[in-house]
Amino acid sequence: MTAPRSGSSHYTFRKDGCYPITVPKHEPIKKTYVIMVKEIVEANLNEKD
Repeated sequence: MTAPRSGSSHYTFRKDGCYPITVPKHEPIKKTYVIMVKEIVEANLNEKD
């Protein structure tokens, strides 16, 4: 995850082999962003099995 710099209002999540996901800094986080991150994490867990 890359934290916002110089007044940016978004976080960027990066993982090798995946497209980066940019998430707005404000709360609440939309369900869409949570699902996108969850899918990448679960795919990584399935690869290790």
